Amino acid sequence: MYIIIVGGGRVGRTVAEALLGGGHEVLVIERSAQKCEALREDLGSMVIRGDGCEASLLADAGAERADLFIAVTEGDEDNLVACQVAQHRFKVPKVIARVNTPRNAEVFRKLGISATVNAAETLAHGILRETRGVGLARLAPFPQAGMYLISVRVPRGGTAVGKAVTGITMPKGAAVTLVVRAKGTPVAPGPDVLLDAEDEVVVLAPTDQEAAVAAALASRPE
Repeated sequence: MYIIIVGGGRVGRTVAEALLGGGHEVLVIERSAQKCEALREDLGSMVIRGDGCEASLLADAGAERADLFIAVTEGDEDNLVACQVAQHRFKVPKVIARVNTPRNAEVFRKLGISATVNAAETLAHGILRETRGVGLARLAPFPQAGMYLISVRVPRGGTAVGKAVTGITMPKGAAVTLVVRAKGTPVAPGPDVLLDAEDEVVVLAPTDQEAAVAAALASRPE
């Protein structure tokens, strides 16, 4: 699939890395020169600077052949406009928008953007993880595919500590896309990447396999 992502912040970067890990063709559009420079260090030429709301830029980005369009900037208006341009001008079959203010979700739906990522809901999942001691947080949904991008924290004393990330058996349909070290350093998964306590493992998984993913990465010795 060819996928365009508007917004190169934490969410956009994480989604891009996950989709690249799944073998998709990805292009990230970001307004900030500083963010673009940082993204290019990791993603290379698949990052362009500009306004993802502008039809001319989307035309240059090849939006007419995109299979999926994702807008995850911090501005709801920008995400809505970008998705509408992609949907109506370039006939992109699937669009997903980040909604930063919950009350705007209904506006998005009324204007034809049915697939949304609710930032407040994502934050709530993160808070629940901390208060309940659960090692799993949802980052972004892919409702059409029945998938969720999730993050699982490796606990101290957990069975995954010291193991190669590629040596841990994941449930069917789930794939590790990124390891974020405790100090915030992102690392691509590989046979030489050993998991440490407090690492965050980003996994693209079917929605019905979240618990199994958490069990594989966050379980403790009995």
